[in-house]
Amino acid sequence: MLELEQVFLFSICRLPRMNQRRRPLKLFIQLAFVIFVILFFNHMKARNMFIQSYDDHVSPENTKIVLKKDSYWTLKKRLNPRPERLVSEVNCQAIIEGDIAHISYASKLLNRVDFKFVTDREMGKLAKNCDVFFKSFDYNRFTVTQEELDFPIAYSLITYKDAVQSEMLLRAIYRPHNAYCIHVDKSSSSDFFDAMEAVSKCLPNVFIASKLEDVIYEGYSRLQADINCMTDLLSYTNVNWKYLINLPAQEYPIKTNTETVKILKILNGTSSVESIYEKKLSHRRTSEMYIVNPWTLRVMGTGLPKKQPPFNVSIGKGSAYGAFSRNFVDFAVNDIKAREILKWTADTFSPDETFWATLAMNKHLGTPGIKYEGRNSKLQIVNHSQQKIPNKQPSNK
Repeated sequence: MLELEQVFLFSICRLPRMNQRRRPLKLFIQLAFVIFVILFFNHMKARNMFIQSYDDHVSPENTKIVLKKDSYWTLKKRLNPRPERLVSEVNCQAIIEGDIAHISYASKLLNRVDFKFVTDREMGKLAKNCDVFFKSFDYNRFTVTQEELDFPIAYSLITYKDAVQSEMLLRAIYRPHNAYCIHVDKSSSSDFFDAMEAVSKCLPNVFIASKLEDVIYEGYSRLQADINCMTDLLSYTNVNWKYLINLPAQEYPIKTNTETVKILKILNGTSSVESIYEKKLSHRRTSEMYIVNPWTLRVMGTGLPKKQPPFNVSIGKGSAYGAFSRNFVDFAVNDIKAREILKWTADTFSPDETFWATLAMNKHLGTPGIKYEGRNSKLQIVNHSQQKIPNKQPSNK
């Protein structure tokens, strides 16, 4: 018993000494916390002063950023049916006009916001009830002019993920008198496919492509996806469209449908096709045969030589996207020469960037919707297309 009391008393005597040792550590932690808080608020104050000074420089209206932080949004609010600005009073005009400094500034602001959107599955469930879908996304708000009605446009949309983003693009370009084909990647999730299919069933002039491809970046399947939609749109008799525009789902228009119609009417039947003849670049893409690596799902060269293209054509380089007249689309899909060239591109590198350009730059093919200017062997394709045709090209055809 005496030993226990001695141990207890000894422990009591040691406690104050232990507390004395811990006190400096506790004070150090408290001091570090106070310093951190001070530095944090000074940093926030400096950042706000920088933002304010930048706003003063960019916008004469002395804009003030108001971010809507919304982890508690309801489903209806999160859908954001109308053109509601999630970041208020950013200088949109400066962005549209291409102000690089303000675009960078706005991009950084957007990255600070944690936007909440519905999932693919939620979008699919919502669109299965078309009345709810129309009300939620306000598809009845369109005002269409007679000029637009007289000039219907077809769209080919290539998409593989994110039903919300795909629907936002569709809603931005949608008009009841146009025609829309959506190619959904065969490897997309079932939730995404169901969502896009449900959306298309609510809109009578929107449909899923009849044939779907497993699209591989830089592979032939990317071009085939557009060909599939073009074929369907040529057969779509409900709308006598005049031009076709192909788009990936990651893009977004900065022109209204009215402005787009006015631009296309100026083209007056010619197509906007980027086409440049670069011998070295074209040679690298078409001098050997390419295949899709089954393990990496990337396009790779085989080292095997590629035969010369048919009809003595020069291979052009351009964009995978354009504004194509109906006659151009019909030629690309149905003409025997075009189909032979399309078949030849199947084992080349990124044929979606060479097929349209090749049809446009080879005058002797007789591709409609292309206007040439120039003399002898040097030609200029008017709409965003430049080419230097080699001497082998007949200049009098």
